[in-house]
Amino acid sequence: MPRALVIGNGSILATFDEHLLMRDFYYPFVGEEDHTTYGRVHRVGFLVEGKGFSWLDDGSWKIRPGYDGSSLVSSSSMENRRLGITIQSEDFVDPTRNILLRSFRLSLNDGPERRVQCFFHHDFYLYGDKQKDTAFYEPHTQSVIHYREKRYFLIGGTSSDPVNCTLSEFPSDFHPLGRNEKHIDYCGITSFSIGKANYRGLEGTWRDAEDGVLTQNPIEQGSVDSTVEIDCNVRSDRPSWVYLWVCAGRKIREVHALQHQLLEETPEQMKLSARNYWLGWTRSHIHPSKESLPESVRILFDRSLLIMRSQIDNHGGILAACDNDIMQFNRDTYTYVWPRDGAFVSLALTRAGQSEVVARFLSFCSKVLTDEGYLLHKYNPDGSAGSSWHPWQQDSSSVLPIQCDETALPLVTLWRHFQQTKDYEFLHTLYHSFVKPAANFLMRFREPETGLPLASYDPWEEQRGVFTYTATATFAGLRAASEISAALGHHRHAEQFGDAADSMAEAIIFHLYDDSTRAFCKKIIRKNGVTVERDMTPDASTSLVWSLGLLPPDDPRVRSTIERIERLLTVKTPIGGIARYMHDRYQATMEPSADVPGNPWIITTLWITQWRIVTAMSLADLERAKRDLEWVVARASSAGLLPEQFNPFTGAPLAVAPLTWSHAVFVETALLFDEKFQELSRSHA
Repeated sequence: MPRALVIGNGSILATFDEHLLMRDFYYPFVGEEDHTTYGRVHRVGFLVEGKGFSWLDDGSWKIRPGYDGSSLVSSSSMENRRLGITIQSEDFVDPTRNILLRSFRLSLNDGPERRVQCFFHHDFYLYGDKQKDTAFYEPHTQSVIHYREKRYFLIGGTSSDPVNCTLSEFPSDFHPLGRNEKHIDYCGITSFSIGKANYRGLEGTWRDAEDGVLTQNPIEQGSVDSTVEIDCNVRSDRPSWVYLWVCAGRKIREVHALQHQLLEETPEQMKLSARNYWLGWTRSHIHPSKESLPESVRILFDRSLLIMRSQIDNHGGILAACDNDIMQFNRDTYTYVWPRDGAFVSLALTRAGQSEVVARFLSFCSKVLTDEGYLLHKYNPDGSAGSSWHPWQQDSSSVLPIQCDETALPLVTLWRHFQQTKDYEFLHTLYHSFVKPAANFLMRFREPETGLPLASYDPWEEQRGVFTYTATATFAGLRAASEISAALGHHRHAEQFGDAADSMAEAIIFHLYDDSTRAFCKKIIRKNGVTVERDMTPDASTSLVWSLGLLPPDDPRVRSTIERIERLLTVKTPIGGIARYMHDRYQATMEPSADVPGNPWIITTLWITQWRIVTAMSLADLERAKRDLEWVVARASSAGLLPEQFNPFTGAPLAVAPLTWSHAVFVETALLFDEKFQELSRSHA
């Protein structure tokens, strides 16, 4: 199920479904240690005096997820006519502190003042499983705390109009914050229930909430969950606020201190600060002008920047996607750092004027580079090797299970980062630890007869061979390494890497361009210095020969390649878009055909759009590209999240959402459009 909302701060990432129920809670790395597991939700329910009880996912609510402007603070509406209540929710993670705060503005649709009981269920899987956990009620902080080893989650809350408020008190001989901290009186949670869940048929404490009375069991261990209740009196003439927070830390003193800071600052002030932080962060980037693109595109541009940032761990790892429901496909997820995805995301952020998070990603790549100089298939956000389906043996021979582009593209990213920042010190820091060993590997990993890269896996991670895309990316990586070496005065290495790039460029054009079809082929298979197979399957990745610098965009060979891709890979349904390659069966809803060669992807569609932009000769030539960007806007969720691909008949999102790469290519395309628009406007003035 695609996610409806994502919020985070680089250490916490929380996702919510279309019912505004939390589905993923990552901490302390974005994308690693999901403290919820596949198929589980953290439930939210309301009992309105005289009206009855309802969970948000029971089908009786009209819910519209959304965000508050250009921020990572949500702004969603919920209405239940049977209960006679309307709720506006605003959820966020504090930008600098590990606090998830959910706020609910409750309004009665009619009638007199009523008591509303709000129930919040948490079914944590600490460290990703459900064993050895403890949950307990702590009276002096009026909170429920889940913990195991070095993971502590404090659940607290309050309301603006509490019912039967009891102020918290510390025992005379105990103060969790230390004697020097001032105690803050507040009305915390009204009641609680702690028990077993997903164990011997026990569903969980959320069932206790349905009659409006929680058991107040103070502690449980093992396979545990909890439900907290926060009551408020809601009047017909004004709304009331209910706040629920989760403080995350490695020690109990840490979560105590976080709650103390929240209460001292107040939830409303923290929300205002978070909103202002993200607004300032977004404004610090380069944006398309109002003259070049419509407001809908510019709104999604801002949203895409924020979604991309939410998927980036503070240690540098860039997550492919946080949607854990892809587990149903192959019992694995997209919650990894692919160097290729991270490089393309970083290139988009670089174009948008973001340098800090790009530098962290490049440092991440430097740290995980193997001693031999290559990057692996994918990584966990903490830098450890991720899962892989690339074998180390093929046809009884030992092979290297890599994709060459994943080593090459970070070199391209580093060079473009330097071109923007002119940060010689950072470039020098990575030269010996990353640039030189990676470029030396790319030089070694070549066929002596041709200078082409040896066989590796394609960008879709399905086939092995010598691919136009991979060879072009490798060429670009070597060219970038040459430029970096020259900038730092390493002229001998600059010449070596440059010569290797030049010979590879000649080999790509000689061996991988097909005169009969007037297009670059998908791949060739080489054995004993001879090409034994040429695969002319139309593949959208071959369109990147210009953007990676192999040939200029107006080269006839580039034009004919892209025209062939458009002709054969356009999805001929009302949905439209460009498929990855002919007969693509990944996530297919039916057998591929000439009309539907595969599902339309945002990435592949906008690759063609980018070429249209750079080859435009007039403002009129840009109209098609503008329609492509508006096509993406139309495919986004109501909250502005972009998936990987779509059902070619219904337009429903498929695979994962949000996909970080989809948002990145949208940002890059919008900026490319604006640059071309400004250029053509000046030339025609």
